[in-house]
Amino acid sequence: MSVPPEAALVAALGASPAPVVLWWRDDDAGRDHPRLASLLALAERRRAPVALAVVPEWLEEACAARILGCPLATVLQHGIAHADHAVPPGKKIELGGSADHAALARDLVRGRERLAAAFGARFRPVLVPPWNRIDPDLVPGLPALGFKALSTFGRRRAAEPVMGLRQVNTHLDLVAWREGGRALSPEEALSALAERVRAYDGEPIGILSHHLVMGDAALATLDRLLTLVQDHPKARLLGMGTLLGEARW
Repeated sequence: MSVPPEAALVAALGASPAPVVLWWRDDDAGRDHPRLASLLALAERRRAPVALAVVPEWLEEACAARILGCPLATVLQHGIAHADHAVPPGKKIELGGSADHAALARDLVRGRERLAAAFGARFRPVLVPPWNRIDPDLVPGLPALGFKALSTFGRRRAAEPVMGLRQVNTHLDLVAWREGGRALSPEEALSALAERVRAYDGEPIGILSHHLVMGDAALATLDRLLTLVQDHPKARLLGMGTLLGEARW
């Protein structure tokens, strides 16, 4: 008889020799949207810190006010304008492709300054590349542009890819983009997280959501996942500020 996914996650957490550190990132914020309101309400209900990847060029005043009204939300920088500069047949990319690197650097700084002005201490100088892609040649220059960390998707290659730049990745995407952008079922999400926990090596496990494409069922899955994590004594759901200040990986 197979073990139910919920029980498998609880068992994996319980079997971990050390507390498992997790964090939550939500992408594509900037416009005031009912689904963003629902996501922030979930964060408050579950006492779950959420790092919102905000697109500087999308930022609306009402959205900024909504985010600032949620004490558990911090803000990361989601590229510049979420514009695709891919050279066919390459995959979508904003921070690379046909874009001029000097222009990208200039616009990244402007975006960082805009978010810092809008969110103050709630902003963390962490770069989240749209589509989780960035030209490797741009990475060494990120500290000089004012960024303290880089966050993409997948397991890290190095805790500090270049001097002065931490890497804080996500690992469990709650949306199956290769299947038309459908949301993972509760069973899929819980099973995938249990697998990550069993392979835990000290790197914080990042949960990735996308409020713009998540309906009620997807939010319910996220709610269930967060509840299990928050209620388990071996799990630690941390905010980005804590990760940047205390992580030693």
